[in-house]
Amino acid sequence: MPETIVVDASVVLKWQLSDEECITQAVALRDDFYARESVKAIAPQLLTYEVANGIVTAVRHKRVAPDKATEAMSNLMALGVELREIEPLRLLEIALRYNLATYDSAYLALAETEECTLWTGDSVFYKAMKGKSDLVKWIGEYPGKTTD
Repeated sequence: MPETIVVDASVVLKWQLSDEECITQAVALRDDFYARESVKAIAPQLLTYEVANGIVTAVRHKRVAPDKATEAMSNLMALGVELREIEPLRLLEIALRYNLATYDSAYLALAETEECTLWTGDSVFYKAMKGKSDLVKWIGEYPGKTTD
């Protein structure tokens, strides 16, 4: 049975944006999920909106050609990260407990509910949670290996 993990938008976007940091580790996680099926990747439904926003921002900053934006979004959604609903009061409770933005809280709420690791490439979120939750892990420390 594969290990369940939560991935946030910062990690998922690395699967299409080649100029990000920690690409090797993010791709290794993707390969463990998509190719090897050794992990099951889940995320809050918010992931779709955050990934779309990340692609739009990448287009605006000329990191992605406008004609490639739809392809990038389609590629990411086709990977099949399982999207889950987050209970609103749980989201609020976590945001207040850790002084987080609600979108970051959504990922942490899911990780706490599922009792699994949350992998992030968002350094601000990671630093805010360092020492507060052992569930939040930095993508640069992902131990997997990429598929050749």
